Amino acid sequence: MHWKADQLQQLLDQTHPDQAFGNALELVQHLDLNFLGLVVYLNVPGQPRRIISYNNYPDAWNAHYEANGFIKVDPIPLQSRQSTNAVLWRDELFEKVPEFRKTACSYGLRHGWTQSVHDQRHNELQLSVARPVGDISTEELYENSAQALWLCHSLHGILCEHHQPSSGPDPALTDREHEVLKWSAAGKTAADIACILSLSTSTVNFHIRSLITKTNASNKAGAIAIAAMKGLL
Repeated sequence: MHWKADQLQQLLDQTHPDQAFGNALELVQHLDLNFLGLVVYLNVPGQPRRIISYNNYPDAWNAHYEANGFIKVDPIPLQSRQSTNAVLWRDELFEKVPEFRKTACSYGLRHGWTQSVHDQRHNELQLSVARPVGDISTEELYENSAQALWLCHSLHGILCEHHQPSSGPDPALTDREHEVLKWSAAGKTAADIACILSLSTSTVNFHIRSLITKTNASNKAGAIAIAAMKGLL
């Protein structure tokens, strides 16, 4: 009831993160919320996890957050990573870091919640909405969490599509390579896999070498890890 169909379609038609964020912020503000924050965690095979942020938080808070390394003590990302349920910003969530809570509130980030979604490649988007005044009641959370979840899924697709291409296309594996990969990930040796698939050990080792080459890994364990991050298992 808060959003119009043309607003939703406008967001879905966006391909650039900045434009999508602007559309999403407009939708969030229709829910009587002032702030929108997005944090994308991207798994790029062979590289450290990338963290990309978009928000309309006060610039001073963003600078303070980064300068003080608050990402190490902020309980919201950790809690969101453990569950896809909405994480409500209650004082008890911050009981171990009261100063962090007090400082965030001083910048207007007091009442809100965070929603997260994950995909098969272990990419994650955490969407936070907040306002400086007005507690988030259970009724309001139930009423608006469905819209926030839809927004989270939609933005996850747009942002990951924009930032993911740098990781390159998925390797094209044969059916046999998929079988060898599956059993290798289950901890089976080449001799075990040869027995299971009625192949020679040398043939299994040939497929393992092919997997290592196609995933650009340095060894079998690396190939399994990269395949898992790409959602190939």
